[in-house]
Amino acid sequence: MKDAALRILCLFCAGVTAVFGPGESGARAEPLKLQLVLDAGKTFQTIDGFGVNFNPAQWRNGTLKSAIDLLVDDLGCTMIRFDPTGLAEWLDPARRNPDGSWPDAYLKEIYTSPIFRDAWAAFRALNAKGIEPFFNVSGRIAAGLGWPENPRRLADFQGYAEMLVSMLEWARRQEGLRFHCLSPFNETDYGYPEGPRLEVEDLILATQALIKKLDSHGLVDVQLVLADDAEPVMARFEAILNHPEWHNRVRAFGLHTYGDGDEFDAVGWQGGVSPHGQVLNRVRASPFAQSPLWMTEYGDLDLSGIIEQEIGWRSTRRLLKFINEGYSAGLIWDAFDNLHKHDGAWSDYGILATDTNRWTYTPKPRYYAAKQMFRFVRPGFVRIAVRPVRPARNADPYAGARDPFRHLLLSAFASPDREGFTLVGMNRSERDLSLTVTLKGFAAKCGIKRVQVYETAGQRNCRPGDKTGLARQPFTANVRAKSVFTLTTLHTNP
Repeated sequence: MKDAALRILCLFCAGVTAVFGPGESGARAEPLKLQLVLDAGKTFQTIDGFGVNFNPAQWRNGTLKSAIDLLVDDLGCTMIRFDPTGLAEWLDPARRNPDGSWPDAYLKEIYTSPIFRDAWAAFRALNAKGIEPFFNVSGRIAAGLGWPENPRRLADFQGYAEMLVSMLEWARRQEGLRFHCLSPFNETDYGYPEGPRLEVEDLILATQALIKKLDSHGLVDVQLVLADDAEPVMARFEAILNHPEWHNRVRAFGLHTYGDGDEFDAVGWQGGVSPHGQVLNRVRASPFAQSPLWMTEYGDLDLSGIIEQEIGWRSTRRLLKFINEGYSAGLIWDAFDNLHKHDGAWSDYGILATDTNRWTYTPKPRYYAAKQMFRFVRPGFVRIAVRPVRPARNADPYAGARDPFRHLLLSAFASPDREGFTLVGMNRSERDLSLTVTLKGFAAKCGIKRVQVYETAGQRNCRPGDKTGLARQPFTANVRAKSVFTLTTLHTNP
């Protein structure tokens, strides 16, 4: 009887292992062997960087510095989209001079107020870390800037431009802050409460007014990120592309992508061109071909707080997909949990959890998933070709269904000198993988560098995986099932 019970228990334990996989210290099954080629001779876009959206309201006499340290020194952020107030109504239109400007005394009152003092201090702390944030303006506008019959739709383009430029002028000339970029609009295709509504014709008029105002104030070096729309609506971008005279004033085109699960992932796990990719292709065929596409907001909309591992997976899947389509930057929403002034709600979209009792910040699983890319793919790296090596199947009609690579999402990058590389991937399969990698088109020095694996899976948060050797031809690395992983010659001791 005891023997029978023991056999039943062993069978039960084997079943649990089959469903959930071995524990962190348990035995691991033999990994599935796959082969890849990383070809530095076939290149795509240059990476501008990765980062977060940042709200300075929690500055609190410098307690926010601990979050900045994590974001820059540990996560690896090189880009910050900086919204100083969360609202686009900091100046009262009724206080303007007859010429449309605001009195100097009034501007001093506003820009030395506690809200802006905190914003300047946080921006200065980022500058001290070597970061040049770019300003972003979002949220509702003052009623005096909108249409009388629809105050949520921007009508006073000159007044809006004057307000934004007055802030930039104060930031640079009075506060000495370093920046060269402005994202003047936020989801104006959606409108309130994300930003003022801008129809297509409004978008053009508002941009024209802003460029002229920047020039008249001597801020000719400030470039724009347009249009930071919520949706990739081609007509809105076509309107901008019809103004080639702006090409040297547009630093990048910005778009956003979210989802609450899989329903907004417009194409499959692999393949196809999404609407975001279609916009990118159209820009590349225009006079703005040198202006990159940035995903200035990406993430997931779930706020339940009970699927953190899944949110890290979903967000990273979106990141890899738009990078593989050719985007040059990705900024996750949001840096840390905070109060969103535009809708008056506390949100938990942050990659850092905010403890509002002690005002401390703790990384969430989505932080570590993002770190797999943010920390090991640096500005100036170039995306390169990744070629799976598949065995011949002799016209097997089920070859696609049998292909294990359909459960891998991969993106590879080479350093500018071709002496190093980073491969970021997601293993959706339920098996560990043994990847044999051949390098092509790299400098000879790359072969003497050690390759390290980092993984985010289960309780492993961007931690070193199994040891690998040097990047000699070829090398082999093991990655865990259901993991976000990185293979890299860039060693930063995370």
